[in-house]
Amino acid sequence: MNYAECRRLYGSGSFILVLLLSFIVVSGCLPFQKSKRNMGNKSYGDVKKQTDSPMREEPKQLITDCRDMRDDEIVSSVWMKPVFKVSQCRAIDVAPLVNYSMFKYPWAEERIDGALKKLFSSLGNKENGSIDVEVMSAIIDMKPKKKLTSRLIIFEEDYTYIEMQLVLVEKGSKEVLCKLSHGKRREDFRDAVDGMIKDIELFFLKDVPKKQKENK
Repeated sequence: MNYAECRRLYGSGSFILVLLLSFIVVSGCLPFQKSKRNMGNKSYGDVKKQTDSPMREEPKQLITDCRDMRDDEIVSSVWMKPVFKVSQCRAIDVAPLVNYSMFKYPWAEERIDGALKKLFSSLGNKENGSIDVEVMSAIIDMKPKKKLTSRLIIFEEDYTYIEMQLVLVEKGSKEVLCKLSHGKRREDFRDAVDGMIKDIELFFLKDVPKKQKENK
């Protein structure tokens, strides 16, 4: 075998080796990514597009007038009647959460609805409260999953997010006592939901007297 033949065989062997290594890397990585992705969604249910939620430029809002709302250190924006304090509430009823977003996600809806009911039921002050309050809440927008392209393109920045609004009204007169808007953006959607809930809890608990918190 001469030099030229050896070189030709060596070259074709290198090509086959590179091809084989590429196949091993691809076939090894893709199943791992798939299993990891499935693990992340485990026991959290499916996300579905709402059939009665058409494509629109602006999502439907629970709060129709935001002009008096201001930025807040804890939540995105809020307005509260100057004389109103959460500690004045004798009883707080929480209406069922509504979902104005394009997606139906039972896990997120149940998680938020349950957290709000737990929070406001603990804030009722039967002994010293004087106002009966109703809480209305709505998911305004959410993106439970990242775009498919962000999973394939390493350097593409993409996040999941959720945004909601709350309105507190006096039960008898329906006078608005508080308007709140807040959202969260995170790599993982569950972190976005839990982070948003935590901030809302912190906002309403900050003005509650320590003694009232301890009695709950």
